[in-house]
Amino acid sequence: MNKSIGSIEFRSIAKGIEVSNEMVKKSYVDILYLKSICPGKFIIIISGDVGEVNTAIEYGLSISQGFVVDSFIINAVHESIIGALKNKYEPINEVNCIGVMETSKVCAGLKALDKTLKSSDTTIIKLQLSFAIGGKLVYIVCGSLSSVNYGIDEGKKELKDKDVIQALVMPHVDEKIIKHLIGRG
Repeated sequence: MNKSIGSIEFRSIAKGIEVSNEMVKKSYVDILYLKSICPGKFIIIISGDVGEVNTAIEYGLSISQGFVVDSFIINAVHESIIGALKNKYEPINEVNCIGVMETSKVCAGLKALDKTLKSSDTTIIKLQLSFAIGGKLVYIVCGSLSSVNYGIDEGKKELKDKDVIQALVMPHVDEKIIKHLIGRG
């Protein structure tokens, strides 16, 4: 069975907590991420069956009273995104080329990440959501130069220009940089 994920990013922490509570009461979903994020926003990311996620997100949007910054639903989400949201990554042996995407919104960035992973032979090695980075999302993927180039380009196509802060591909990355960036060998 394919998992879906959905999210609503709120401009009010209090409203985000209230709506999140109502969303999880309305549907059978798991909470992947629920917290205050910079700068003074709140986000919920849920997972579950397609219908349950759709119901929860649609209901949350209907009662948010203009407090929504962004939202999304991804059906058949790339499986490594759920792991990355739980800080669990696939083991990697060697990294020669990385792609880095920095977006202004968490929801927009997760949509781009899903497109990057589904469209290319890349592996996610880091996902940073909003905390201590001004409400942004940053993801780093690795793979061959051609795969990373293609994946980052496809991810950018999912975004509005104003949502892309920076997208780049770096071949021949020093292993010391990788080790410190991702905190793993």
